[in-house]
Amino acid sequence: MDAAEHLIAQNGVYGFTLKDIADPLGVQVPAIYKHYESRDDVLIEVSKRFVALLSQQFQYPPEGISQPTTTLREVLDRFVEFHFRHPAYVRLSLTDLATPQGGMEYVRLAAGGPFRENLREGLLAAMHRRLKELIEAGQKAGEFRPVLALNFYRVVKSTLLIQLVFPDDLLVADAQGSGATRPIKAFLWDVAYHYVTATRSPAKTGKAAAIR
Repeated sequence: MDAAEHLIAQNGVYGFTLKDIADPLGVQVPAIYKHYESRDDVLIEVSKRFVALLSQQFQYPPEGISQPTTTLREVLDRFVEFHFRHPAYVRLSLTDLATPQGGMEYVRLAAGGPFRENLREGLLAAMHRRLKELIEAGQKAGEFRPVLALNFYRVVKSTLLIQLVFPDDLLVADAQGSGATRPIKAFLWDVAYHYVTATRSPAKTGKAAAIR
């Protein structure tokens, strides 16, 4: 699985064969077939790793709920670090969104069902619940405006994915150092904080400015 993750990160989801995995490990391809019937099975297994680790995101201590803004920034920083540590998961996420049905549906299969179902039950439900509770705590404290936690997740997830692959692919850079993650963390926080605190939409702001 580690070899598969490395190849996905370097060559893309479809840019490797089982032989590419077998050769560095010093085994023959038939040895892999004893455990996995095809490359798709390998990709689904990697996706299961992804979903298991993703389900642990947005964790914070009980006292963190009393400081929602600070806590939100901390969990988003760790969200960035998670994706930098596992660039293969970024590529799998993008592939899974490539068609209406989701590419080969690697992540959906690994999650055990459609993403919408995972909002309420399933492997990712606890992650979404933690984020929802944190957003709602910020609203009760008067620090955040009313927003849906799902919409917030859409904003930060899409922003992060595109930052990591466009216009330069940062995934194959030296992503372990703080120099690589720091600007991404700062940019994501700027977007996230504006989204949860803005009192009016950009469209309304622009219209009001035009009237004045």
